Amino acid sequence: MPRDLLADKTLESMSQLSREPAAASPPPEESKANPYGASLIRVEDPFKKTTNNKIHPFSSLLSVDDLDDCDWLEHAAFDPIEAASREKIEYRLRTCGELCTGLFSSAYPTSAGPLGAIQKTRTFPSVDSRDSDRKRILLGHIISTKSPSNLVTDDSMDYPKDFRTNYQLTPSIGHNEDGETVCLHSLCVHPNFASQGLGQVLLKSYVQRIKDSGVAKRIALLCRERLIGFYEKAGFKKVGPSKCQYGGGNWYDMVVEFDGGFGHDDQDF
Repeated sequence: MPRDLLADKTLESMSQLSREPAAASPPPEESKANPYGASLIRVEDPFKKTTNNKIHPFSSLLSVDDLDDCDWLEHAAFDPIEAASREKIEYRLRTCGELCTGLFSSAYPTSAGPLGAIQKTRTFPSVDSRDSDRKRILLGHIISTKSPSNLVTDDSMDYPKDFRTNYQLTPSIGHNEDGETVCLHSLCVHPNFASQGLGQVLLKSYVQRIKDSGVAKRIALLCRERLIGFYEKAGFKKVGPSKCQYGGGNWYDMVVEFDGGFGHDDQDF
């Protein structure tokens, strides 16, 4: 049976996140022991208000095993100057995959509509070894790290170039395990599925999960001026123009503090 049909976990039932570093690539048979929570989360109820009720999405924590899919999606959704490099995505998935979430669907190559059409663009992994023709399709993702700064900085956007051979718990750049700020570096939805409410539900689900886990005091991000309203709808507040020069600069700092004001009474939950 496809994994999305078996995904009966809810956001509320997920295990707490751990401060231990994530395993780079856990073997499938050990996935049930994932210390960062259940690997699959059913998210269909919030999507009842979206414009496409045929996607049947499920959410899953990401790891370095998802690098090909995340690299493909990142460059499909962002301008080249803004997209993270493949190596930077690998660093974040390998170092702190517990902070990264993917929104998936599944379909057969013969499926009608955008899910079937998108399968013709590249090779996707199978959902289940017993049904190799049914493919798992990454529709959206959130990729984050932690930082000791209250805002996203150029240092937090960077990464140690020797990360594959020299793991550091609290480096001067990149992910800092002792940081109290989750820096949300990438929130994207594939262009073929944009403007259907997927990004807003993915973001709100993520904010709730990080808040409930207690691993950070806030989530910070950078956005363009045209997207300020989108993030405000999810509880973020505009701080002002950012000092970050990544991708040419001209960003705005946005932050959501976990001191109340966002909970399960949100109308989209």
